[in-house]
Amino acid sequence: MADGFDFTTSTVLDWEIQAIWEAIDLETLIFTRHAREELSLDALTLDDVLDAISFPDQISKDLPGGTRAPGLNFDRQMGRVRLRAKVGWRERYYVIITVMAN
Repeated sequence: MADGFDFTTSTVLDWEIQAIWEAIDLETLIFTRHAREELSLDALTLDDVLDAISFPDQISKDLPGGTRAPGLNFDRQMGRVRLRAKVGWRERYYVIITVMAN
């Protein structure tokens, strides 16, 4: 796969979501160092993040050239906390760029 996302549109496409879910199934989804640090700061677990990606309440896309890193944002309400996981693309792997809870 040349690119992990179609950045010609801000619409989240089914194949983009399916490819990320496949990366979870194949255990090829990579957590960046930054994302792992955010996990500990927000008292989250890897399973919390994978659940948010697997069962999102909302998914949005950030395009290149904006103020945020390009990729898909997976949002999930977990009790009183909203979890957001940003999934990006690096060369040939999907990566969790950042995680935050508020």
